[in-house]
Amino acid sequence: MIELLRTVKVVGLRPLLRLRRAQKLAWPGMLNGFYSTRIMQTLFHVGFFDEVSDKGHINPDDFAAARNLDPEVLRSLSDAMFAFGVLDRQNGGYKLAPKGRSLVEVGRGWFDGVYGYDDMVSGLEGILRKERVYERDASRDPVYVARGSGLIEGRIYFPLAIDYVRSHGLRKALDLGCGDGTFLRHLCQALPGVSGCGVDLSPEAIVDGQAQAKAAGLADRLHLFAEDISKLVDMPPALKGVDVATTFFVLHELLYTGPQRVIDFLKGFRRNFPGVPLLVFEVDRPTPDEMRRRPGMAIPYYLQHDLSHQKPIAKEGWRPIFEAAGFEKIHQRHLGFARSVIFTLQ
Repeated sequence: MIELLRTVKVVGLRPLLRLRRAQKLAWPGMLNGFYSTRIMQTLFHVGFFDEVSDKGHINPDDFAAARNLDPEVLRSLSDAMFAFGVLDRQNGGYKLAPKGRSLVEVGRGWFDGVYGYDDMVSGLEGILRKERVYERDASRDPVYVARGSGLIEGRIYFPLAIDYVRSHGLRKALDLGCGDGTFLRHLCQALPGVSGCGVDLSPEAIVDGQAQAKAAGLADRLHLFAEDISKLVDMPPALKGVDVATTFFVLHELLYTGPQRVIDFLKGFRRNFPGVPLLVFEVDRPTPDEMRRRPGMAIPYYLQHDLSHQKPIAKEGWRPIFEAAGFEKIHQRHLGFARSVIFTLQ
């Protein structure tokens, strides 16, 4: 206290109060989040959290030696995670704290999904200055975006879609913009009599999904293709017999250049799969004022989508697009608590 008073005498009370106010704004909510996020992503990628989750305890030195990692750097990262409350100390090593267990077991999809946009965010100044252009100089990582999306959507949206398939006695599902096929794996594992097929524009995500389907023992029931469904002419045999289709937060990715691309996409679906119900899962974009009142994950979510030439919109904007595509039956289910909406189209 004496040193504080002596410092106030030299520096002044008002400058110190302003410094304290700015420090409370910058570090707990912003800069600490930047560092903790990057450390979490790094430890996920090297398998650190997988091992501590599986074994219940981890010795950083042993882990570093087994993975050819720098032990000093790993110790520093582990200490930081301890200070952030993600890890607890145990027998010279670490275990997951309750906060860490929730982040690792439930929240991993957010970290993977955000990492998928790392190239965009780390080069943000170049994008602003028009020195970097999306798709030419910067891009999102389709594998991490697909993994992150699958993990996140599996908590709420996949169970709702699976319930629809189950309750309507449907047998073969097509997922449009399937990413790495996470939903279809969930579906086939939940309903043994159901098969699935998926199409996505990303060959990298499809290759990753095919490997995961094989590892899960689902290669005979799950077929993935790198295709543009709106341009299909010759229907692959695996796509015949589809009686339900889904698309999870994909249509807004096509909306950047205007609604016509989405309309053409949906017309292509109707042409190839007449009468098949389509479950469309989409976000309900809030206004900046609404995001300020209730930020949640909305601020970074919409920023990263805007940077990568996507156009999430409010729920009211979708009905005219669906009607223009020729759908006559449009049922809407608004999940206000999750700022999302489910449309069933026929």
